[in-house]
Amino acid sequence: MGGYRGTVDAMRLRFERGAAAGSARGAVRDALDRWKLAHLADDALLVTTELVQNALRHTGAGGVLVVRRTAGALRIEVADGSREQPRVKAPDPTRVGGRGLSIVAAVARAWGTLAQTGQAGKIVWAELAV
Repeated sequence: MGGYRGTVDAMRLRFERGAAAGSARGAVRDALDRWKLAHLADDALLVTTELVQNALRHTGAGGVLVVRRTAGALRIEVADGSREQPRVKAPDPTRVGGRGLSIVAAVARAWGTLAQTGQAGKIVWAELAV
């Protein structure tokens, strides 16, 4: 998760199991307040929660959250140790859960994955318009 072209501000948080989603939301909310982007809080916190929970659910381990502010976007990235690519699943009305990436896709202007350079695993990212 090296430099991202056009980054104005960034925050980074390593998370583990347990209260990871809550800690991640708190760190993102603080960053948004510092960056005067509190108007993005609802969408940014929802995306953060879904990406962190997916990393925990599908890897059984923690990961790294990075949030970057650029001139035109807020980019939320979650790195985890799994090489398995996430995919949007059709909602199953008989299951609780399984809608995380559908939610991210609906809220974000773009999302995708990247291989981690020099490491095992991937980065799942989403961008919100500023």
